[in-house]
Amino acid sequence: MNGKMEPRAWLVRGSKNWAYDQWMLDNSYTAVDFSEVGDLRPAIDLAAMRALLGPAMPGKSEKAIGNYAAQLNAFANRMAVGDIVVLPLKQQSRLAFGVVTGGYEYLPGSGTLNHVRQVDWKRPDVARTAINQDLLYSLGAFSTVVQISRNDAAYRLGRVLDGAATDPGARAGVPLSLPKVGDDVVDTDEAIASDGQDIEQFSRDRIRSRLREQFDGYGFQGLVAALLEAEGMTCKVPPKGKDGGIDIIAGSGVLGISAPTIIVQVKAQAGTIGSQVLDQLGGVVSQHNADHGLLVTLSDLTKDARDKVAAQQLKVAVWDTEEVLRRLLKHYEVLPDDIQAKIPLKRVWLIDEAADA
Repeated sequence: MNGKMEPRAWLVRGSKNWAYDQWMLDNSYTAVDFSEVGDLRPAIDLAAMRALLGPAMPGKSEKAIGNYAAQLNAFANRMAVGDIVVLPLKQQSRLAFGVVTGGYEYLPGSGTLNHVRQVDWKRPDVARTAINQDLLYSLGAFSTVVQISRNDAAYRLGRVLDGAATDPGARAGVPLSLPKVGDDVVDTDEAIASDGQDIEQFSRDRIRSRLREQFDGYGFQGLVAALLEAEGMTCKVPPKGKDGGIDIIAGSGVLGISAPTIIVQVKAQAGTIGSQVLDQLGGVVSQHNADHGLLVTLSDLTKDARDKVAAQQLKVAVWDTEEVLRRLLKHYEVLPDDIQAKIPLKRVWLIDEAADA
């Protein structure tokens, strides 16, 4: 992308209002939601940005103004054409990857994000599970703008941007030490500790990783059956071996044969799930005169597969990692002891720091 040096990688969170996520994708923008601040173009460096923000934020402390100034200076002045930008999509638990294609612009008016830069969103639907835990930690910083620099991050995120199915990890021989925090918005441990972290998102990412670590194919089958039983279904789990495309048979009533009856296929292995898996599931559902088919996976679906699910939504459903996690948290207290032992969780009440940001 850059002839002389590798591009930098940036997390830009956009707005607390998740509806602006799609607005940014549709309009090829990365943007920040500082509507109380006008055009940033007169502020050409960090000192000028501080001076610009002071009058616009009269109720903020010097420390807060310095923090916001560093983020806006990075967005308007330090981010370069060719750099990588990552947008966390709040409603989908996915990540959008793009390349910065233009300089800072100010869009006046209401009903829009005012501070924008043009972006080519090359991969707008990357699963969070494609990124290794260390970089997910960085992507959980509360700051609106963060330079992701730890552990060879720019190279790794660049590979995902270019189509890699998963984060390749740091290259051999690349120094992993990070600079001390100054005025830059880099994702050192010191910066994240001082800025705060999206603890809820970080915790959910850790649980997703634990699911993959602790549940192989047959173990995951047992977890899914337990979740369905917690939902009030009666489940039959065939023994290991040939199952004819059926991992679980779920139904209502004591015998588990009352409507709705569900044929469940469970896919715990790595790798994307294609539309042919859904075709096979649909065939098994028809063969056994079941009411519905359910695919449960810890992997990602291809676009063709997601489109097929949308077209067959009254017949076939999918639980992805996010849905499995949602039901796990919903029913955790009634799950069997062996499952709780593999994923030991405790409920903790925290102040919602984002509400005060």
